Amino acid sequence: MPMTKPFEFNSRETAARYEDEGPRRFVPGYDVSHAMAATLLRDRLRDSGRILVLGAGGGVELSVFAKASPGWTFVGVDPSEQMLAQAADKLRAAHLDDRVQLVKGYVPDAPEDPFDAATCFLTFGFIADDGTRLDVLRHIRRRLTAGASFLLIDFCADKNSPAFEAQLRLYGAFARMNGAPADLVAQAARGMRDVMHIVTPAREEALLQEAGFDDVTLFYRAFQVHGWIARAS
Repeated sequence: MPMTKPFEFNSRETAARYEDEGPRRFVPGYDVSHAMAATLLRDRLRDSGRILVLGAGGGVELSVFAKASPGWTFVGVDPSEQMLAQAADKLRAAHLDDRVQLVKGYVPDAPEDPFDAATCFLTFGFIADDGTRLDVLRHIRRRLTAGASFLLIDFCADKNSPAFEAQLRLYGAFARMNGAPADLVAQAARGMRDVMHIVTPAREEALLQEAGFDDVTLFYRAFQVHGWIARAS
């Protein structure tokens, strides 16, 4: 699966720092978005369910979701060995690892037997909208039971709009207020502008529908970051 990789997790130290120095500083309501997602899953799944977590390296989502219900089991997929090791450490420390299977790879490497829900947070910006993103969404849909929920958190914006540069300034200003160094903020802004594959909210909804999802609903938004919940048709 071709992906853009602006971040390289080439050491355990880099992986360990990523959570606090990356999304937690840059994404408003980062922890709240995970709590909201867990609440939605709890409402849909109740006490039992099997959940596919994509981009699971680091273990943030897996930890939050596993604590939400002791009856849920998980498969977490991520291409980074270092980030998966970080996830394994985090889950083991919280005594949650017995309900989680970790898989190194991409969506096509995930088990094909049906899941009751799936999530993918802050990774779709690495996937080009050249047919690849739609293909990934279709791989996810094929791994879900009919009626299953898919939760997607992604950067969405119109990069051709005059407002995009103003949005980038706000993105950077928030990170600076949260202690991110100026050079890291500048690097992240360049990545958003020149590297990441950011689509408009309307395009994201259209891709979800084309891949076989309906009832696409926005449940979270923070500047350019959008959180969607959709139902497998």
